[in-house]
Amino acid sequence: MDTRELADHLAEPIGTVGMSYYFSPQAIARGEAFGMDVVTFYAGGRGGVLGDRTPAEVDDIFFFFKSGMVAAMVEKARSIRPADETAAEHLKAADDFAHATFGAIDPAVLDAFSAAAGRLMDAVPEGTGALVDGYRHQAVPHNPYDKACYWSIVLRELRGAVHTNAVHAAGMSGAEACQLDRDGAFFALHGYGDDDRAEETADLIARRNEVEVETSAAMAKFLDGLDEDDRQALLAGARAMFAALADPVAVTA
Repeated sequence: MDTRELADHLAEPIGTVGMSYYFSPQAIARGEAFGMDVVTFYAGGRGGVLGDRTPAEVDDIFFFFKSGMVAAMVEKARSIRPADETAAEHLKAADDFAHATFGAIDPAVLDAFSAAAGRLMDAVPEGTGALVDGYRHQAVPHNPYDKACYWSIVLRELRGAVHTNAVHAAGMSGAEACQLDRDGAFFALHGYGDDDRAEETADLIARRNEVEVETSAAMAKFLDGLDEDDRQALLAGARAMFAALADPVAVTA
């Protein structure tokens, strides 16, 4: 399969699977047991993989949120638990989610997905993205369900990193990019209001469309090093996990 085509096919499944545990019942339960509401747990956990960066630096890395929003949540999380503990606990919520969702998927499909994802990431240099590096420095699970979920998170962050670079190159703000992403589905969730809305000119829309083209082109370059078996394994695993979101089955073994 052509890697540009593969990059496009992977975008929605990986983008969705890699974030689906954030506000899941499993994350809510584990966050509450950890002493945090799910939003604070999200910011403290995802931001926690970034290590000892200041809340303001974490806020900058979470580029698509309104300035200051993530910093406030990170400060709250750190007042409750250390960042590294929250990051580790947040990934346990991902494991919980995987066990509640992917039980109907053949473990061999998930293992092949994870092996291909690992080989892909072996060729991605450090410094490609702060969140990418942060997650790569976390422990990789051994269970096939948890491991595949982990790699979906890493691959989502990889596309997010190259996407952010493309947005910067297009001269767009985080608010503009968020407004034009999926009809603004995450605009309010990311802290923006009507005062933050930009005029949707033909030029702005064209630049946002070009961002997607450049994002897929950058992802295709990373995928170029994989053989056809690995490319198919990535797609099969991503599609299987994506389909499972609509019909979750718990792991029983």
